[in-house]
Amino acid sequence: MTSFDKQQVPLGPCRNHHSLSPVAAICLLLLSACAHIPEQGVLQERQQAAAAVTSEDDLHMSNTLQNSDEQPAATDPLLAGLLPEDIARARQLAMKNYRRSWETISERSRFVRRRMLDTLIRLGAPLSLDVIPAVESTYNPYAISHSGALGLWQLMPRTAHGLGVRSDNKINGRRSIEASTEAAVSYLLQLHQRFDSWPLAFAAYNLGPNYVGKRLAKQPWSAADGLDAMPVPSAARLYVQHIIGLAALTQAHEFVFPEPVKTRPLELSTPVDIHRLAKLSHMSENDIFRYNPCLNKAQYLKKTVTIHVAEAHYQQVLEQMSLAGPQFVLRTVRKGDTLWGIAREHHISVAMLKELNPHIGKMIHIGLHLKVPVGNLAHASAHANPLLPSHQRLRYTVRRGDSLWRIARRFGTTSKAISRYNGLPRNGTIRAGDTLWVKASMSPS
Repeated sequence: MTSFDKQQVPLGPCRNHHSLSPVAAICLLLLSACAHIPEQGVLQERQQAAAAVTSEDDLHMSNTLQNSDEQPAATDPLLAGLLPEDIARARQLAMKNYRRSWETISERSRFVRRRMLDTLIRLGAPLSLDVIPAVESTYNPYAISHSGALGLWQLMPRTAHGLGVRSDNKINGRRSIEASTEAAVSYLLQLHQRFDSWPLAFAAYNLGPNYVGKRLAKQPWSAADGLDAMPVPSAARLYVQHIIGLAALTQAHEFVFPEPVKTRPLELSTPVDIHRLAKLSHMSENDIFRYNPCLNKAQYLKKTVTIHVAEAHYQQVLEQMSLAGPQFVLRTVRKGDTLWGIAREHHISVAMLKELNPHIGKMIHIGLHLKVPVGNLAHASAHANPLLPSHQRLRYTVRRGDSLWRIARRFGTTSKAISRYNGLPRNGTIRAGDTLWVKASMSPS
């Protein structure tokens, strides 16, 4: 979960460097060569050199070195400057907490990680930042938290909006692999520049930069003080340790991400039914939605949409696209509608309409969605992405500045629904600290 704040705090003072005479330098080198552990200054220089990975080729090489047991911990910028005992402790914590779930995380990562790595390379960011979605969402792009954070990187609505991530009723930007990764990683790079420390950047991503800045003003911290001494709540320290631990485990090849699937973008011509397109293209039923978690709909009737498909299926999808028009759509019941009128509108009998919609009785109400054959698309509604559960029941604690409207917008519902679900009067007030039950839609903005 993240918060967004552009306010800056001064960085720490620069360290002074002292020159050595040639004789002293030679003596120092001889002593360093005999030692089992490098001098701190030498270790820092190695770590800084390893962190200076900026070009695309260097980033690919960094990712290769990251999987070699022969390389020192400093090959990963996320681990640079950390005490060896801190890294060892973080590894233990991450192993304990993610060993059982790593198989699930790995399988989910296959669908999204290739485009994530491409974005990291383009932004010049450490490739090992790809462990953060494992901590934030267990690589589930459909995950939503009890506070309303959504997607692989668990972006809050306000954070996402401030970082330029946009959503509409067709596409959710916080579930978009490219948009959410670019926003989250750009934000992390800003935080790293501000605090000059990856552990502090992770803490600020979790708690908000202003909060961390205020804590540091009261209690300065550096990596030499140890992760356990970070002036943040214990839950945030554990969050940082999990990221550091997973980075160390993947570097040591104890945890391994599988090779991600390469995909190609394709603009769909409409109207299109994604289920039919997948079936005609001999793809697994929901794979298109796994590669494209940003999709809110299973059908796109008017607005074109760009999706990603595995390279192995690209040509088949391209060839079958024109044949994948929808056979059925949703018809929303409007004022004055009757079953007989809707059936006649779509050239079917009332009996067939009821067969298509076994959940309806004799009475229908405004706003009800009925499955009908494709006909006039003017009043048609598209079926939803099947990987979006219709509702998720969450317990939400009201924060300062919240209103029912803001909470409803965060969770993709309405203030009226929240009031009704919690037995609140129509014009009831809420206060910071109150708790509410919310039935969250899985396609909030």
